[in-house]
Amino acid sequence: RSLGYLCEELLSCVSVLPDFLCTTERFAYLADGQGRVVPAMDFNRESYEANARLRRELHAPLAAEMARISMLHPEWEWVFAPNDPLSVQAKDSATMDGIAPLLQPFVDSLAGVAMQRASRFMRLSDARFNKATALGYVMQQWNVDAAHLFAMGDGHNDLDVFNRFPDSYFGCPADAHPDIIALMPSMGGHVSESRGVISLLRRWFEERVLPEEEKCGIKCQQMSVSA
Repeated sequence: RSLGYLCEELLSCVSVLPDFLCTTERFAYLADGQGRVVPAMDFNRESYEANARLRRELHAPLAAEMARISMLHPEWEWVFAPNDPLSVQAKDSATMDGIAPLLQPFVDSLAGVAMQRASRFMRLSDARFNKATALGYVMQQWNVDAAHLFAMGDGHNDLDVFNRFPDSYFGCPADAHPDIIALMPSMGGHVSESRGVISLLRRWFEERVLPEEEKCGIKCQQMSVSA
């Protein structure tokens, strides 16, 4: 989602913005001392310029490849996103499930290009910038270790985070894409008991947070005794 669209959704259900946001799978924003969400200027600029170059270079080749796929499957309904010639919006997730495998060889032939896919949406982007790199930037700014990261996702574009931070606690809701659910056991992740992630939050709290609090409690007691 774009920053504006995401903030609009958030402000409709909460009274404050979060401490950070990562948008469109490549941009990072952090709250300043006054609670305003401000962009990571240098990081975001580099990402923007790299993907702007891709738009210019790949607009025509991608259009030709999608035209070829449409000839093979005229029953599939899809359009290019109005403001992004490298983004495809299919009628539904099932249609994108058909398009993505046929488009993958084309993507694989392009050096440094990745397919970011979620539900019925797909975009091509510079492979150096994704959810994992944006989140990694935030973690670096705050000196947060991956062991303290709790990451949940339901689509293919979340795999970058899971793969880059294997020491984090991660999982997916029960209604995630079947491919993501199938990967969780082999990746050490967890599947929620429901469409939400509340059961995973409880499990993370019991397995990661409480043990850390107990360690801190023991250390505080030891310091008190030694003093």
